[in-house]
Amino acid sequence: MAHVSIQRSNDLPSCSRCNGPLILAAQMPQLDASGKPISLELCRTCDAGDTAAGALVRFFSSGAGNDTSRAREGAELMVEFQKEVMAAHGYVLMDNSAPGSSDYPPHIGTPPKGVG
Repeated sequence: MAHVSIQRSNDLPSCSRCNGPLILAAQMPQLDASGKPISLELCRTCDAGDTAAGALVRFFSSGAGNDTSRAREGAELMVEFQKEVMAAHGYVLMDNSAPGSSDYPPHIGTPPKGVG
């Protein structure tokens, strides 16, 4: 299993498509067919369409990302966004949950640091 590291930052790079500000930037532990790291970018301008990325942009743009009562909704939108981007790179997210279960496991680690 690949090691995943998450870092929060207020200093994201510019969008590689339009050079505008990003909402989210991530680098996957897999390489693409050319041997380059797969980068995930969520841009308010480029991803505003009727896709999983667009739904996530609308979620964050509405301020819902700061509403803890909508955390489950945000998590589900993130999973759909991840599936969409992975599919574009030829990967499939495997569902490891029990049949009929749509619950995400509770966070049991230390609280995240930073501004959310």
